[in-house]
Amino acid sequence: AFDVTLVDAKEYMEYTPGILRAFVKPSHFDALSFELEPVMVKMGVKFLAGEVKKLDHDGQTVVADIKPLSSDGVRTMQFDYCIICAGCNFGPFQKWGESLWFP
Repeated sequence: AFDVTLVDAKEYMEYTPGILRAFVKPSHFDALSFELEPVMVKMGVKFLAGEVKKLDHDGQTVVADIKPLSSDGVRTMQFDYCIICAGCNFGPFQKWGESLWFP
């Protein structure tokens, strides 16, 4: 068994392809989004709203400095395994998929 912690700078998930409909019908946004923490808790996953500011590896474990969104301080967490999921910013109109909106 693993102890899993999700760190994300957003406290919610949204289905981005459908977001344009919410501009026309704002009440539809609830069908396109949900808060992460209640879902993660049901799955047995700890959720921390924040940003990973630094990752370091000492040969045995991974150490992360995390700035929670709710405070100014930095929290240090230790992991045996760390998976980095940075998301995707795919630009469908570019030959190699680069997005014009992100460097």
